[in-house]
Amino acid sequence: MNGQVMMKKNNMTDKEIEKLANLISDKLIAKQREYDEQFHVDLQETMTDNLSSIRQVSEEELLLSEIAKLMTLLSSYETREQYEKAAITKNKLDQLKNRLDEL
Repeated sequence: MNGQVMMKKNNMTDKEIEKLANLISDKLIAKQREYDEQFHVDLQETMTDNLSSIRQVSEEELLLSEIAKLMTLLSSYETREQYEKAAITKNKLDQLKNRLDEL
């Protein structure tokens, strides 16, 4: 071995891989929630005019914001194979897209 340390090959079980995947996806979802919250704060700041009065957010802006949020959730549910939640989210997403098309 001449001073070299032999590394033990460690194969993960399917259960360990699934646990790791869930931990990673939980962290991604938490980070996305942070981004969503910051987006809403930034959106409110952007909507403030020079006189410090807030203009009304259009229905289109609200729909686009909600669609983006639901798309993130849908992707997460599909990744985690939570197909019932994904189907519900997809249904809501389709409804909002239809409303957006009607504007």
